[in-house]
Amino acid sequence: MEMIQDKLKVSIAYSLKERTGKILEEVPASYPFVYIHGANNIIPGLEDALEGRHLNESFSVDIPFEQGYGPYRPDLVMEVPKDELREVGEIWLGMELEMYMDEDVREFQLPETADEFVDGLNLDDDEESDGIYTIKEIKKDTVVVDGNHPFAGKDLTFDVTVVAIEQPSFTELETGYPDREEDFDHFDDGFDGADGEDFDDNNHNRRWR
Repeated sequence: MEMIQDKLKVSIAYSLKERTGKILEEVPASYPFVYIHGANNIIPGLEDALEGRHLNESFSVDIPFEQGYGPYRPDLVMEVPKDELREVGEIWLGMELEMYMDEDVREFQLPETADEFVDGLNLDDDEESDGIYTIKEIKKDTVVVDGNHPFAGKDLTFDVTVVAIEQPSFTELETGYPDREEDFDHFDDGFDGADGEDFDDNNHNRRWR
């Protein structure tokens, strides 16, 4: 496969920057980000820019927040009583929790699977308040959580190289996600991102939709 089109498995290396030039993420060719093209599981501006690209092609694309992670929404920042987090156990700054409403009752839990983490991000969900929330502040009796994606409201620049274009498996087509173990068990280069994060679980804890 030499050209990206729908229903193909694509591997990319990239550097992600704010318009100021600050690097937000880096993913090397030795441990690429893999997705199923056309499954709508990455931001639309990037997927559109990848359409029709060729193997080993490198390019840069500017993506406004409307085509990225959406606007920053103050209504997704809330202060909740610590009692609501008792089921979660120990909490810490930067911890991600999944929130959902069940008959007007708000509940928090740990994301059960990696796919739920990716699917749960607050971009254009039908249940607007459901999704992944990050703990931003811990007070005496309450916790401040933020349901915005970390890159919400940011205009972004991607420097991308297409590393591989392949036929996906039946399961990959059905789920819209790459088979994790098949693609990544052989990768272990110890690479850390710009903020020191480890990419051992690159595809399944990246903040992509």
